[in-house]
Amino acid sequence: MKILICIKQVPDTATKIKISENKKTIEQTSIKYEINPYDEYAIEEALRLKENNPNTTITVISLGPERVKQSLTKIIAIGADNAIHLKTNENIKNSFVVAKILANEIKKEKYDLILFGKKSVDQDNNQIGIMIGEINQIPCISNCTEFKIDNNIITAHREIEGAIQVFESKLPAIITQEKGKNELRYPSLRNLMDAKKKTIESIDIVEQINDNIELINLEYPPTRKEGKIIGEGKEAVSELVRILREEEKII
Repeated sequence: MKILICIKQVPDTATKIKISENKKTIEQTSIKYEINPYDEYAIEEALRLKENNPNTTITVISLGPERVKQSLTKIIAIGADNAIHLKTNENIKNSFVVAKILANEIKKEKYDLILFGKKSVDQDNNQIGIMIGEINQIPCISNCTEFKIDNNIITAHREIEGAIQVFESKLPAIITQEKGKNELRYPSLRNLMDAKKKTIESIDIVEQINDNIELINLEYPPTRKEGKIIGEGKEAVSELVRILREEEKII
């Protein structure tokens, strides 16, 4: 089985974002980047499949600047076989452009399973895997909590309110992974050092970029009002209703 994992490098969720003076970019000096948390669940699912099927090969691919190689190296250290870096010097704002670039690269090989995290925590779009499925005409099952493969058939679960949906598809297929039961393992120091010696295929895709979306401005969210205590028990209900009606004007 040939598995491809598509990952994105995103700012650490604990990072305090600072907007640059031009109001169109964020300051890079204080930002630590990490593997998108949802992608980590997809990576772990691929590694577990490989453990149960030694003939499985895992390739990981990512689009972005030179720093992306750090994340690709980490994934090699925990069990991926190959890595592809689609190199660009800019942040592509148009999700469809990203999807087309990845779809073109995916067409070059016959992958049995293509894994994504369900979304990236920086953009929160939940689009890329679904778009690639449509572009390359590959069945896509999104927001999966778990899946299994048997005799070239993938069975995937998606949790919805009050129920679990179960889907089946023949391979090849695309899965976008929801948070699951299995968290990403950590690489050993020895494996990390060995991974740094491995060549990562680098492809310059600047000429493929046709980003027709312009970012006009970045702004911080409005400062939240301080909370206030209006009382306790039933005596506070009438005051709460008054505030919601007269001050906040939401009822």
